[in-house]
Amino acid sequence: MYQSSIPSFLPVMNSQQQLSAIYPDFGAMSQSVVFSMLEHWQSTSFFDRLADISYFVSVQDLQEIPADLHTSLSGSRIVLCVPDELCAEESNHAKLNNIVKSGFRIVTDQLSAQTELRWTDARHVAIDCANGVSFNCKPLITRLSGGQHWAKQISSSIEMEQAKQAGFTLFSGDYAFNPPAKNKSADSSARTRLLKLLGLLSRDADTDELESLIKQDPTLSFMLFKLVSSAAFNQPVRVSSFGQAISLLGRRQLQRWLQLLLYARQQEQGGALNPLMARAAFRASMMEAVFQKLGASKDDLDGAFMVGMFSLLDKLFGSALSEVLQPLQLRDDILQALLYRSGKLGQCLCLVELADRTNSIALYEQSRLLELDADSYYDCIFDAYVWVNQVCRDM
Repeated sequence: MYQSSIPSFLPVMNSQQQLSAIYPDFGAMSQSVVFSMLEHWQSTSFFDRLADISYFVSVQDLQEIPADLHTSLSGSRIVLCVPDELCAEESNHAKLNNIVKSGFRIVTDQLSAQTELRWTDARHVAIDCANGVSFNCKPLITRLSGGQHWAKQISSSIEMEQAKQAGFTLFSGDYAFNPPAKNKSADSSARTRLLKLLGLLSRDADTDELESLIKQDPTLSFMLFKLVSSAAFNQPVRVSSFGQAISLLGRRQLQRWLQLLLYARQQEQGGALNPLMARAAFRASMMEAVFQKLGASKDDLDGAFMVGMFSLLDKLFGSALSEVLQPLQLRDDILQALLYRSGKLGQCLCLVELADRTNSIALYEQSRLLELDADSYYDCIFDAYVWVNQVCRDM
């Protein structure tokens, strides 16, 4: 059964660009529907898949929050985002304090950087930075040292750095899609090797050819051994050669992680991951999850994963997507999906592109076009973020 609308799920990242929280954007849904949906997810163990991730939930009416909310939702997982104008009303302070005592965190939301906090027990704030990061943010955040402070709607990598300097610890917005110009052409030789490796894998080249190319790149060699040695693969043997590493990993997994390394190789200063990597990982995993719901074959699942992963290469390299993809000799349906959003793959990519952005009616319409019911959509979202979380910690 379809709902009249479905939420999108925006990633909230920490300063290292690891997944820290998820913000379900419920759009115009009523607060009672929102809390019913949260309780449904709790009862179906959705939250258990991401045990270390918080969920930010916007609150518009404190009086609609039941006094026994802690009996139906986990206060350690749900963070209530309450507008500053409600926090400022003295008549709400007792209610706010009781919510905190029951185990929930409260973020003072929709706060202006010029505003003085009038709820004295405020510990965490969220500021909309759609119009830039105000110089007044830093002194406000400094007074609240020790809290988790969220910069929302960051639109560029420059604003992302400004928000970090101001003292914010959590970040969301479209900044990943607007990388600094200097990064777009960085490390072109590494890009060429990775694309060549992916081309070799696509034509099932000999292991010797793969090994020879990997050996030319010390960083790529290190990442391969690190991946095979990681807890995620739980290999019981010590790896002593490149051929053995490729064999243990398997070509299918090698291809997927090389796709991811296209993004990981373009890291920002300070050791943080490239913000594009998490967004590409989300698209790839959700594309695969949706196609699995649609009953696709193994080859089609691989194609869906690849479409999601490659859909942001134009942002990464600052070149037309057709130019970046040219060396890979991809299947025609994959190319058509990436370049023109055509076919079932293209329809799925349209859905996935909307699923981690600000909510719109187009998201619901696209889910109906794919005949994906609400619970299946939520399954795909949670599966995708599980993989994003793993990637952010393993890379």
